Amino acid sequence: MEKNIEKLVENALNGGQIRLIEIEIRGEKKNKIVEVYLDSPGNLNLDELTDVTRKINSLIDESEIRSELLKVVVSSPGVERPFRYIWQLEKHISREFEFGNTGEIKTGKLTGINGDILNFEVKAGKKEIREESVKFSELEILKVKLPF
Repeated sequence: MEKNIEKLVENALNGGQIRLIEIEIRGEKKNKIVEVYLDSPGNLNLDELTDVTRKINSLIDESEIRSELLKVVVSSPGVERPFRYIWQLEKHISREFEFGNTGEIKTGKLTGINGDILNFEVKAGKKEIREESVKFSELEILKVKLPF
């Protein structure tokens, strides 16, 4: 079922800037809830998300899988979901992040991206700031640090 939904979502996106991040299916039999997470290299606004949601729902309504679904929810990943692709980070340059691995989590401002390498400014004391580069693929934890 997930592959069928993925194909319908890709058809609805039609090769545009909005990209599929993840599909989650919960529930059983005819009570399945499908959550579709989309993102874009630029900011994804509500009008774009609404338009894509309509297209996805229309394609699902026309398909044989409609009878198995209770609800389809389409949204952007939000800050609580992990980053799956490095291109998702481009719009977050200059924001504070928590990053690292289970043993050591650091806080720093994302200053740039070079291939698979993320560059951060990390405070190394009261006034000292140092540059730190880490591979995106090696991070276990990478999340935007909210200002509150």
